[in-house]
Amino acid sequence: MVKRQFKSIALLGCLLLGLSACARQWVILGGAAAAAGAGTYAYIKGDLKRNYEAPIDKAWEATVKAVEDLKLTIESKQHDAFSGTIKGKMADGKSFAINLKRLGETLTEIGIRIDTFGDRQKSEAIHDNILSKL
Repeated sequence: MVKRQFKSIALLGCLLLGLSACARQWVILGGAAAAAGAGTYAYIKGDLKRNYEAPIDKAWEATVKAVEDLKLTIESKQHDAFSGTIKGKMADGKSFAINLKRLGETLTEIGIRIDTFGDRQKSEAIHDNILSKL
């Protein structure tokens, strides 16, 4: 019983410590599960990350099409068999960066950051557009 209470207090302490550093460092998990499965969002320090059940090449093509459909200006893009990056500007002048990372043969993590501090709403809109292309 004491061990269980200690674990709960230690977990709560770690959570509060992690959240107290800065308001922009909130960790917000979406989806039904807290696991890092496909479909789960993680908003960390302005980056909105999501795992997709797709090989990196297919995820890359969907990401490029989504960015083009949203009429975002691409300033640079590069990718290989393990990762990819797209950087550019939005119509309001804010910068964006999209990073892809191969997690497995059919699993890809895509992270989106808008400007310096992030914009969750715009990042979610880009993710939704990527998902519609897969």
